[in-house]
Amino acid sequence: SDPLFVSVCVMQAEVYIKETRLHTIINDVLAEVLKYMPSDPIDLMISHLAKLSVPASGAADTSRHFEALLETLMRQAEAKSQAGIAFSNKEKSLVKQLAAVVEPRELDTAAPLYAPIRMKNLLTFDKLKELREASRAPSLYSKLVRSKRAAEVLLEVALDMTTSAVDNSDLLIHDVMTGAANLLSADRCTFFLVDGDELVSKLAQGEKEIRIPVGTGLAGHVARTGEKINISNAWEDHRFNRSVDLETGYKTETILCMPVKFEGQVVAVAQLLNRQNGVFNAEDEELFEAFATFAGVCIRSHQLYHKVLYEKKRNEVFVSILTKLSNTDIRDMNSLTTRIVDNITELLAADRCTLFMVDKEMNELVSKVAMKAGATEIRIPIGEGIAGQVALYGETLNIKDAYADPRFSPATDKRMGYTTRTILAMAIKDHSKEIVAVTQVINKLEGVFTEEDEDMLQYFSLFAGIALSNAKLYEFVVESGNKAMELFQATSGTTLRRHSSSTNFYGLIPRTEELRKYMNLDIPKQELRLACTSRFNVHDYGLTSGKQDNLIPLTVALFQRMGFIDRFEIPLDTMYKFLICTKKKYRVVPYHSFTHAFDVTQTMFLYLHEFGLKKHLTPLDCLSLMVSSILHDIDHMGLNNSFHFRAETPLGVLSAASGAKSVLEVHHCNLSIELLSLTDTNIFCGMGEVEAKEVYKNLINNILATDMARHKEFMDRFKEMAKEGYNRDDLEHRRLLAAILLKSADISNVTKDFEISRAWGVAMTEEFFFQGDAEKNKRLDVTPNFNRKQKVQLAQSQLGFINFVVAPMMELLTTTLLPELAPYQRVLLQNKAEWDKILDHQQKSDSASNTPA
Repeated sequence: SDPLFVSVCVMQAEVYIKETRLHTIINDVLAEVLKYMPSDPIDLMISHLAKLSVPASGAADTSRHFEALLETLMRQAEAKSQAGIAFSNKEKSLVKQLAAVVEPRELDTAAPLYAPIRMKNLLTFDKLKELREASRAPSLYSKLVRSKRAAEVLLEVALDMTTSAVDNSDLLIHDVMTGAANLLSADRCTFFLVDGDELVSKLAQGEKEIRIPVGTGLAGHVARTGEKINISNAWEDHRFNRSVDLETGYKTETILCMPVKFEGQVVAVAQLLNRQNGVFNAEDEELFEAFATFAGVCIRSHQLYHKVLYEKKRNEVFVSILTKLSNTDIRDMNSLTTRIVDNITELLAADRCTLFMVDKEMNELVSKVAMKAGATEIRIPIGEGIAGQVALYGETLNIKDAYADPRFSPATDKRMGYTTRTILAMAIKDHSKEIVAVTQVINKLEGVFTEEDEDMLQYFSLFAGIALSNAKLYEFVVESGNKAMELFQATSGTTLRRHSSSTNFYGLIPRTEELRKYMNLDIPKQELRLACTSRFNVHDYGLTSGKQDNLIPLTVALFQRMGFIDRFEIPLDTMYKFLICTKKKYRVVPYHSFTHAFDVTQTMFLYLHEFGLKKHLTPLDCLSLMVSSILHDIDHMGLNNSFHFRAETPLGVLSAASGAKSVLEVHHCNLSIELLSLTDTNIFCGMGEVEAKEVYKNLINNILATDMARHKEFMDRFKEMAKEGYNRDDLEHRRLLAAILLKSADISNVTKDFEISRAWGVAMTEEFFFQGDAEKNKRLDVTPNFNRKQKVQLAQSQLGFINFVVAPMMELLTTTLLPELAPYQRVLLQNKAEWDKILDHQQKSDSASNTPA
């Protein structure tokens, strides 16, 4: 601007610059500033100038050069002041740089030279000091410096993240947050991870872990709303949670709180406390948001890392499990359960694991293996304790403090001398999603069981369920053959002749001539039509009627009417062979004979076809029900389950040893499977493998449900299903409905016309007497009402059965899912009224006969 001013400054400084190589120093300083971007470049310049080596003899010259230069500047300032000319920006910049270099002692502020300037409040030394301080104020350069430092911190974290071979996410988050705190001059930083409905402090300098509910306090508010918060006085903000300060003894004043998001969801909250110089500004918010975003990247990296490790570990474990299970002999249940327990314990890094097998007959859980707890068997009623709750409801329980959970019973710990801390209990289900076992994993070696542990155990349980199901099925088949053979030998006193394809059905498969006889039976059309109605009286085809053989073609006719013969491609001769073998295998007993089997089958036909209940099921379900009906009591001896246990028959002993209480129902299932497995009688031969497996499962499910000891269990399950709503697409719903229908058909004799019902009552009473005789022969206590020498009132027994079993069942069915059965309920009530009259008449007659004349 002013050539004279500039030339004078240059002339005065030229000698000094040449002597000290000042231009070289300045260039070096500028290079350092560009490379390292120090926070105060002026201080850097001063520090370099202070290092100038000036000979002692030249000290006066150095001082002279600076003084001359400043003297020239002051004179020029005075001249401009007198002339009323303002300083240019370049002049002001030069003055500021000289003022930064020259120490205060180099100026004689009392010299007359400065008086005019000081008087006019221009560039006095005090003004120079003000300009120097002003040069330190925030500027574009300082922003660049902070940005550079932020970039360095984030770059370092990024390098660690990409090059580290281990999961160091916690450390990376710590570095990011402490870097932010340093750059923004914050006293403390806190990082909260969202953990369900809580925030968990990931780092809080100098403090222990803090947990606060989402929505509580400033951090909780940010987690809930996703909004950033900048507060200059925390204690005056109603959202601030003072309890943390009161608990820790720390005083929070200023807060900058930022949400950390991933895919639009708040996954964490970053928080800076107490800015050392003033309050957090907009520039701080912008920079902190960048750090929070990078912290979110660290969290995502952490999640991906753990997911990769989880998948890798799961795959390795599953390969190992499949290998081990494939090498485990399913014929040895104890070996299999031990293998399962060992794998679970290793997989979840736990101290112990107990496997409880479901004993449905006793409604209990039985421990097969208890590692490190000895060989003592543990039995727990289903519904009691933690494992019992899992068995009852099928829900997974992850308990972080066992003694704080009311469902946990310390009694086992006391007996074993053990302390249980953490528990993970989960149901193990078979192919049909039925609970077959409960695994209870105890005491995680480090920490508590996590959601990842739950996932791992869930995947493992799929394989364990398959293995246990196969092992139980093997036991089921082997034991059935042994039980049947021993029972036959014990009752007949003969030695069985073995057959290559079947033991139980040896000699029962009809030859060609016998088969032709049944297939050529001429059944009148009127009789066929009657069999399809509720007016049909099965007692006309009883054992002594001479017409029982007709029940074979009548059964075929029912299957044809349902469309099963064509739909499932059942060969007609195979169907006849199957029914002939079934009829032969039923024993000649008063009630549970082939007549009863046909009666249940015909009733099932009416349920499904005439009353339209097939709409609730699939065709395969309906076929399974019809086959289950004809087979459900095959080889019944006229003796109930209680007799077999008390008399210790071979079936009873074997069932007790295996834990099965449905002695007869299991026996019926075994024989049914064996019969259907024979080539000559396999009516499922036209099915594919998938359909055949499903129909076998349905068959077993249906027949086992006929055990009256489990009646309440099935009624409760049906009630719950009806309450939540029946879903035809749900396999479990269909199987439960099918079981209920077979149970209803099995006890439907009291819902038939009174004379038909009365005849069944007489037959049942006679069979009771048959068992009473057998109990006497075994020197057992005779079951009440089973003693033929005592007077038994048929009306009273029938009313008891109606009032306590059938009537409540029909009321439940007709008022919920199956209103179509209302006609049966009406007949039931009519029969009840008739039995009431008979009982009343008998009681009056007895009373009259006992009255003295």
